[in-house]
Amino acid sequence: MRSTPPWITRTGFTLAAMAAAYRVGLAAALAAWPVLLGRAIFYGVCLMVLIAFWDKVGAQRLAGTLAVRLPPGGLGVYVGVTEWITLSVPAIQLRLEDDIRSGALEPHLLRPKPYLTQTIAGEAGGMSARLAMLAVAGLLLLTISGRPWPAGFGLAYVTVLGVIGATIGVLLYTLVGLTAFWLRRVLPALLIMQKLMFLLGGLFAPISFYPGWLHDIAAASPFAAHLAFAGQAVIAPSWAAFAGALGAQALWFCALCLAIALIWRAGLAKLMREG
Repeated sequence: MRSTPPWITRTGFTLAAMAAAYRVGLAAALAAWPVLLGRAIFYGVCLMVLIAFWDKVGAQRLAGTLAVRLPPGGLGVYVGVTEWITLSVPAIQLRLEDDIRSGALEPHLLRPKPYLTQTIAGEAGGMSARLAMLAVAGLLLLTISGRPWPAGFGLAYVTVLGVIGATIGVLLYTLVGLTAFWLRRVLPALLIMQKLMFLLGGLFAPISFYPGWLHDIAAASPFAAHLAFAGQAVIAPSWAAFAGALGAQALWFCALCLAIALIWRAGLAKLMREG
């Protein structure tokens, strides 16, 4: 009788631990429903302000700009999608910073369940609750405002790309949190990451508005996979664009997971060496 390879046993154990952590994170976020409701209200206020601004810009239909190609209210809906993703991503970097700086990480390393994957899975559970709540709020605002829902498969494209984009956001903020091994405070890395998300992620304006060279840089970055691709799917949904965005997201998901694993090992080595 052949025994199960050890690596399969370890993988199954890790996946089971991640699933349990995900359920706990989801349950905790749902139990704190007043916080979710407050986040939804904040989301609505942000959208009212930003949509009013971009509707004025889009209404001008300035000659020689891409604004002439936008559907009515297109920029407002785009911002609604990018803000939906942004406000759904948990602040995992703060938890990692606290555990690394305070020494609370060391006891976790003595336990059989992997700390980092469990932490990411737990935050992903909370992210799922936020995505659902804010999606309901966004669609409700869209209906009340009289704006049309995304045509064809647009809503499905946005949903898939948005969920994966939010997951990529968790991984990006995990990288920020891991800088605490060297910086102790993650604020400098966080500020850099946020500014790159504003610029290369197209948080407030589609990257298709950028000059050619800047658009190419943004589209090839993980920040577009995080925000821009889902936002663009609501403006001009197409199967070709969706498939291309999905491929880029899969590539960046794998690359970020690898980067996190390498930085985590380097951080642990430093911790064991220096304390």
